[in-house]
Parts: sequence; C-alpha cells; structure tokens
Amino acid sequence: MRTPPPSPVGGAGAGQLSDGKIVAILCTGFFLLDFDLVVINPLLVPVSEDLGAGLGVTTLALTGYLLMLGVMIPVHGGLSDRIGRVRVLRTALLGLGAANLCAALAPNVAVLIAGRAVAGAFAAALIPVSVAYVGDRITMERQQRTMAVLMSFSAVGAASATLAAGALTDLLDWRYPLLIPAVAGPLLAVLYARLPEATAPREDGVGVLGRFAQVLGDGWFRFLIPFTFIEGAAMMGFFNFFNAALQEHGSSVLMSGLVTSAYGVAAIGGSAAVRALDARASGAAMFGWGTGLLFVGYLTAAFTQSVPGILLASACAGLALAVGQSALQAWVLEASAPEARGSAAALVACSVFTGAAVGTAAVGGLVSTGNFGLLFGIAAVATVSISIAGTLARMRFARTGGQRRPAEAKAVSFTDRP
Repeated sequence: MRTPPPSPVGGAGAGQLSDGKIVAILCTGFFLLDFDLVVINPLLVPVSEDLGAGLGVTTLALTGYLLMLGVMIPVHGGLSDRIGRVRVLRTALLGLGAANLCAALAPNVAVLIAGRAVAGAFAAALIPVSVAYVGDRITMERQQRTMAVLMSFSAVGAASATLAAGALTDLLDWRYPLLIPAVAGPLLAVLYARLPEATAPREDGVGVLGRFAQVLGDGWFRFLIPFTFIEGAAMMGFFNFFNAALQEHGSSVLMSGLVTSAYGVAAIGGSAAVRALDARASGAAMFGWGTGLLFVGYLTAAFTQSVPGILLASACAGLALAVGQSALQAWVLEASAPEARGSAAALVACSVFTGAAVGTAAVGGLVSTGNFGLLFGIAAVATVSISIAGTLARMRFARTGGQRRPAEAKAVSFTDRP
C-alpha cells in the first residue's frame, strides 16, 4: 500500500496552495519546457546566415539539445526518487536559464550549440520529474486528463516560441528569443518553491541504479523503452522541421511562426477532447487516434510544404501530442510501481528524446539539401509502424491485467472528487 506524501517542504506557503494552483505551477513548467525546446527551430536559418555556418551544422543546436535531454532524463528522474521532486525541478530551472543566457550571447555557432546542449541537459528534469509528481499526487483515473492538460500547455509553449522567435527575429535579432527562457527559468525556480514536496528521501538502501534495474526487470518496460525510441523520433523529432521547410520555400520567419503555431492551438482542442472522451475511450483507442492524426500530418507535409500543407500538418501534430502522447504517459504511470515511478518515467522519456535526437541527426543530410518531402515521408512511414504496434500492445496490456493492483495504483488525489 502506498503511503501518503510527506509534509510539504517546498517552501513558505506550500501547504496552503490549492489543488488548482499546484497544477497551474506544473503547467508553467511544461510551457517553458516546450518553449525552450522549440524556440531554436525558427532560428536555424537566421543563425546559419548570421554566423556563417551551414544549415546542417546549425541543426546541431537542435540535435544537441534533444540528445542531452534524452541522456540526462534518467539522472534527474532517479535523483527525484531519492532527494525529492521539487528540489530537482528548482535546480533544473536555474540551470536552464543560465545555459540559455550563454547561448543568446554566443559569438559563434560552436558556443551556441554547447549552450543549447547544456540547456537541454537541465530541461531534462522537467519531463520525468513532473510526470512522476502527477503520479504521486493524482488518482490513476484522473492521470491521463491531467497529462493532457500539461501537454496542451507544453504545446502552447511551443506555439508561443515560434511566434516570439519569428517576431523578435524580424524586429530585432535572433538572440532575443533565447533571452526569454534565460529570464523565465530563474523566475519559475522561485515559483516552484511553493510546491509541496511529493516524495521524501528514501532510506531503503535501493540506489538509483537499483531503481532502474527494477524498472528494466518489468516485461512491459522491456517493450516500452525500445518502442518509445522510435515513437520519439516521430512524435518529438521530425515535426521540428515544419518551420525550416516553410522558410526554405520562401516564407518569412514570422509567417513560418504563425503557421506552425497551429500546433499549440490544436493541442488545446486535443486536450479538451481527451477530457470529454477519457471516461469512454480506451487507452489503446486514444493512442491509435493520436498517432493516426500524426500520420495524416506527415503525409500531407510529404506531398506539399506550402503554407496550407504545413498548417494542416502542424495542427495534426498538436492534436497528436494531446491525445496520443498523453495516452502513452498514462500507460507508463499505470505500469510503474510507486516507489520507482520517477525512474520509470525517466527511462521512457530518455528513450523518447534520444530517439528524437537520433532521428533529427539521421535526416540532417535531407535538411541540408532541402529535401523535406522525403524527410516527412520517412516520418509518415515511421508513424504508421508505431501506431499499429503501440495500439495492439496497449490493448494487450489492458486485456492481460498489466495494470498495477488497485491498492498499489491509487495515488494521493488533490481532491476528494472521483
């Protein structure tokens, strides 16, 4: 049986926070995470021109961020199981801000790539630790709805990043968009001090590696980890090139940002759909619908990189994030044991973003030559594979009773309502 969370240690006033305010704070972190992840996408072409580097080299600022995001996720997730979620999150927000300040002031492309890679290393904490925090404090029945809300805020952050990057680059310089996360990170670190801690330091003698071994010993995670490597390339990797494709076909940085901001708007609609359908649709159906929408988006972008084509593709990707990715996160929470939830979320998120990094690096040659049609065609084929395999596996998970026993699965709720 899971024990209640310890007394709040997140800072002054943490115990007085309402449930809604706690969720709102987590939403600000997810907003900043995707803002920081996506803000570089509209800047790839302007940075390439300003710093005299090829577009393929400049793309390493994206690939390096994703790679460090994937590599560092297990470290943060494992630490959060040992020393507490809030402490890890606050440290990460401070580091993210400092790294982006270095990137914004970079005198050459090498420093920019390094700064963004370090930013990715700190941003890595926001994914598994926040997901584990949700698992600690929200009942299983409400976890997917909560994850859908967080995903919608992350998508709005991505949309805001494309708009802000486009406008600030057109009006001022490409460096100014990077100053936004540089300032926002430390501010959110102060805000996160108000969160009640969700887990206490453990004295059970099981270290970080022991927690990882516990997760890897579970048959479902032996499937989920390699599966999400491929899923990450499709869901979190290839859509980053929608903006560059538009710019290569003559659209301005600002116009490209406006078009691809449909991603965030659609994610809000997808979050509303999840809340409406969550009680009636199975996890397998939600995952299948989400990845099916992503396939439609990539197929459209493969045929045309026009403004209408990328607009539709961006909207489909945003819907897919809210519907499909939230279903995957809920699946991870159902499958993981409470004492290793942070480690389980970390290993899966590591796989997702490492897959995204490898995927973006693998298509770097296509980006350099402007062959975006083939790039998005590859993305569509990969998406079909993960949609079929993931939907069937999720159905089997439900059919064979793969979920934890109710006594183990029930997390502490923010409210007394079902």
